[in-house]
Amino acid sequence: MTTKEHPDGKVVEQSLPQGATSPAQSVDESRRRFGKSGLAAGGVIITLASRPVLGAWACQSPSGFQSGNVSSHGQPTTCMGRTPGYWGNKPEEWPLPYKAGTCVGDANYCNHPENWTTTNATLFRNKFNCSGGGSIYYNYTMFKVIWLGGGGDPDQLGAHIVSALLNAKMGWTSPVLTEQAVKDMFNDWASKGYYEPSAGIKWYGADIVTYLKTTMTL
Repeated sequence: MTTKEHPDGKVVEQSLPQGATSPAQSVDESRRRFGKSGLAAGGVIITLASRPVLGAWACQSPSGFQSGNVSSHGQPTTCMGRTPGYWGNKPEEWPLPYKAGTCVGDANYCNHPENWTTTNATLFRNKFNCSGGGSIYYNYTMFKVIWLGGGGDPDQLGAHIVSALLNAKMGWTSPVLTEQAVKDMFNDWASKGYYEPSAGIKWYGADIVTYLKTTMTL
């Protein structure tokens, strides 16, 4: 059983499909995979479990996540960020100054990326470093980056970075992941091919995505 928050503020229970995982299970699985990938080389093992509470669950800063360091005193910081799937289908909810663009044609199809022009749209290159590895996103708006898919967006790093930036602007990942922290994370990856949450620890594209997913509940 899981819970989902509706736009009217109500929270309802939903049964998960057979074989599906709950948000908490998903985060725990991400941490297990993470320990076997980028962090394994640094000898770091993640054992922290996160518990969902009304659409939010415990989350940490990048450095805290890679070290598994969390205080047992007081209430843990919770995140309630949205996924690329959410932001890709809710362009009208993007927080300013970020803009998806302008929808043209039938308003019933404004959740289709091909119906959005670059007019009034936020270009990815105006917010992030598009040299080096980031050059693949140079010609796209932030909205179009969300819809690139794995072929044009390896590991869907761009889609998750855009979503993380919007989540931070909404205050849904504060204080563990701010707008500037999201930009620094991507810009370091673009220039060096990896991001260092702390000295000597390297996160590559898939590792960054694994971490960002732990800040996204819906």
